[in-house]
Amino acid sequence: MKKNKNLLKIISLSLISFAVILSVYYLNTATDEGKTGDENSYLKSEICYYALNGIVADHHYHLQLNITILDERIDIPMNIGFERDTEGKTIFLHPIHTYDNSGRIHVETSKNATAELGFFFDIWGKEFSNTQIMNYTSNEEYELSIFVNGAKVDTYYRTVLEPYSFIEIVYNRTD
Repeated sequence: MKKNKNLLKIISLSLISFAVILSVYYLNTATDEGKTGDENSYLKSEICYYALNGIVADHHYHLQLNITILDERIDIPMNIGFERDTEGKTIFLHPIHTYDNSGRIHVETSKNATAELGFFFDIWGKEFSNTQIMNYTSNEEYELSIFVNGAKVDTYYRTVLEPYSFIEIVYNRTD
């Protein structure tokens, strides 16, 4: 009888251990449905930090982002990157975020990681590529251009966010 109880304990503990190991493996290898492994990896990587855990950002810098669509400046809303619970308390803070609607982008990471402009648009939930800004698509009549510190670039989504840079996205009629 005692041998059966010990055997039962060993089998139970083995099954629990196996389930825990399998769960940890699954959680570390799963990706969002429809997403490639790299597509949104920055959302769950060392570039992020949790606001409630009090982790201090080792790397903290700012840059300016201006968006002009058809000669009208678009406001970039305040608190992009803040995820809140039903009571309005911040439960997660993305490393790329805003505090006001000035276009000043804050990048705060616990590790020196490369942040790209496309990451900000993903966090904001707005479309951005070399042919689209929000609901505006470039074609024969309209063009989308991006400038970093006054120089036209063709990196669009992959534009690296650097301290004190000035990024301007312009969508207008072609000349």
